[in-house]
Amino acid sequence: MSETSEQLHILAKITGYYGVKGWLKLYSFTEPRENIIHYPALKIRRNKREGWQDIKLDSGKAHGKGVIAHFTGYDNREIAASLIGAELAVYRSDFKPAGKDEYYWSDLIGMTVKNLEGIKLGKVTRLMETAANDVLVIKTSDSNSASQKSSEEILIPFILDHFIEQVDLDAGTITVDWPVDWNSD
Repeated sequence: MSETSEQLHILAKITGYYGVKGWLKLYSFTEPRENIIHYPALKIRRNKREGWQDIKLDSGKAHGKGVIAHFTGYDNREIAASLIGAELAVYRSDFKPAGKDEYYWSDLIGMTVKNLEGIKLGKVTRLMETAANDVLVIKTSDSNSASQKSSEEILIPFILDHFIEQVDLDAGTITVDWPVDWNSD
């Protein structure tokens, strides 16, 4: 499979050393954080100018609030130093299937959000993690939404069967119980 045939999803960033035998600290974007170690066939990109390359994770584990990992061929601190700052990614097809009423954030980004009256509120641009729950960030505009302002964001808690009525991945829509004038001045 070529890089262009399917989008890569960044799952972690290498942030520093751990010891002297080539182990590295990872900042994982997976939930839970140690899920990154379940992807032994990763792609790595050291900087934006370079392309993605294969790298094999041969060992990893949760450590404190983070994750540490060792990659094949990077057996000492000096060799592993070249990986600090690099991003780790996998193809979307490598993701495990989401459970019932579970969604990958990357699948929700770009979806159209409409309310129960069928009025388009905008598109999901990102999600935020808060202590209470995840939050959809929806970008609105005059030309494609119910908003009267030229550009604003609507923040909707991602709580199923409360604010989130339906997620239709096939149609690319999220139906929410959210009034059009919620953010009105």
